[in-house]
Amino acid sequence: MKRALIALAAGLAVIVLALAAALAVVVAAPDRLKPLVVALVARDGRQSITLDGPISLSLLPRPVLRAERVTLGTRAGRIEAGQFLAHLALRPLLSREIVVTRLDLDHAVFHPAPQEAISNALPETVSHAAPASVAAASAPAPAGKPRHWRISLLALRLTDARVATAAPLSIIRLDLPALPGPSATAITLDARYAGIPFSLSGMIARLPGDALSFGGLRVVAQQGDVALDGTLHLAPHPAFAGKVTIHRLDLDALRHALPRHALAPAAAAGEAPAPSAAPPPDWRDRPLAFLPLLDAADLDLAVAAGTVIESGAAYHDIATHLALHDRQLVLDPLRLEVPGGAVSGVLRVDAAATPPAMTLHLLAPSLALGPLAGAFHWPDENTGALEIFADLSAAGATPRALMASLGGRVGVAAVNATLANRLLLRALGEIVRQARLPPIGLESGGHTDLRCLALGGEIAGGIVHLDPALAETSRLTLGAGGTLDLGAAAMAVRLVPSLRIGGNALVVPLRLDGPLAAPKLMPDPDQGDGALAAVPCESALARARGGRAGPAPAPAKPAKGLSLRDILRELAK
Repeated sequence: MKRALIALAAGLAVIVLALAAALAVVVAAPDRLKPLVVALVARDGRQSITLDGPISLSLLPRPVLRAERVTLGTRAGRIEAGQFLAHLALRPLLSREIVVTRLDLDHAVFHPAPQEAISNALPETVSHAAPASVAAASAPAPAGKPRHWRISLLALRLTDARVATAAPLSIIRLDLPALPGPSATAITLDARYAGIPFSLSGMIARLPGDALSFGGLRVVAQQGDVALDGTLHLAPHPAFAGKVTIHRLDLDALRHALPRHALAPAAAAGEAPAPSAAPPPDWRDRPLAFLPLLDAADLDLAVAAGTVIESGAAYHDIATHLALHDRQLVLDPLRLEVPGGAVSGVLRVDAAATPPAMTLHLLAPSLALGPLAGAFHWPDENTGALEIFADLSAAGATPRALMASLGGRVGVAAVNATLANRLLLRALGEIVRQARLPPIGLESGGHTDLRCLALGGEIAGGIVHLDPALAETSRLTLGAGGTLDLGAAAMAVRLVPSLRIGGNALVVPLRLDGPLAAPKLMPDPDQGDGALAAVPCESALARARGGRAGPAPAPAKPAKGLSLRDILRELAK
């Protein structure tokens, strides 16, 4: 027994001395490592390495391989690094294994490969009985053959790096697992995009079947705080199931911080200027940009948002479930608090249909007029509530096709409200001027009572057939009817403003005809009786609401109207 122990000790001493001698040679002449590193990295054909600078190896306290001016090539792209540090595990070296516990790349530039190459860049699924690095390196060599050196990577760190794309992304520090294993591993990122600092942190794990699990993956910036949890399946078709939690998101601040336009490259000296490009097509004829995205992946996503700021308005308590499968998108339910009140709805998009089909159901039964007007930067000194209802369907791949095929019903109603005269002047000022009505005091500021607003209609083939609409204020009653042709972007609307003067009504029928962008207002002698202005408020409200129940208007006040003295006072101002 004693002799056996002595023999074992002598054998171990010889191995240690041999290893020490080999390491001493490598430390003394580190360039001898270059061919070995290049061959090991390129062995499976998935990646390559070029060592253009000096290389060195330090042993204490742990082995670290240092190199400068290094280029790493993978199917996902190319990384050029000013400095390369490979932290090595010592024990696997005894088994002809090089285990890089962490690879540090400093002053690195990442050149992404084309998208089709990136989709094939993910490594094959490894056995989950052992960590990825060990499983790839521990397969026994065939009997009678010497075992080859193997190399594996556990983690990657990038510092002071950037991405060589049009997107201005610079990485301050990135730590991530080289190949996530079955146990969750932390990933952290500190970076800047277009000068906006942000951080990303969370956990990532690899699951059987080419899937990745994300836990608490959170992006935080001054403009927002968004978290992601779920599972991403990479094959056979990308699919993600999980939850997005938007704690806060200021889209206004984000737009302000991002660059508005990329600078066009300057023409070289003496180079003739490029011919002027053809004018861009009408926006109504441009393909809907989101339709191709519906084929990118399948989604089963719950979305919850605390606060989202857009165009100066804050939207709260957003909740929806997004399902996307076989190019069919469903948002059901869709709930949110907009300035003024709650909105609910259901949206469906079938991009697999020919042409693509869409339906929208929207219900906003009580939107406070003051906050709602303020969200559109209108005068907000208003009281009361606005009711909005819509059941719409359309088909087409461009905005024009959608508008030309639109069908369904829409309605807007309000009762017992108070409107700022400045807001009414925006809506009715031109009508009052064209009708040559006596002044009604809108220019003097203040408020006007709105007893009844009812506007709605049936839509078929992109043509809105307006129900007899009514707006009844304490100063003026306005009746309306006609059609809006959304496909042709034209309108033919009859307007009947009626102004009460003393105990009488002054009625001036008008027509509003022409393109939607610039219609012309003109007298309409065919409406001599002014019947549109005499529609009862209750019946107009019932049509606008589509039979839904709603608050009733207050009893009509005696039709005192404006006196001659009131008119003279307004004219004298």
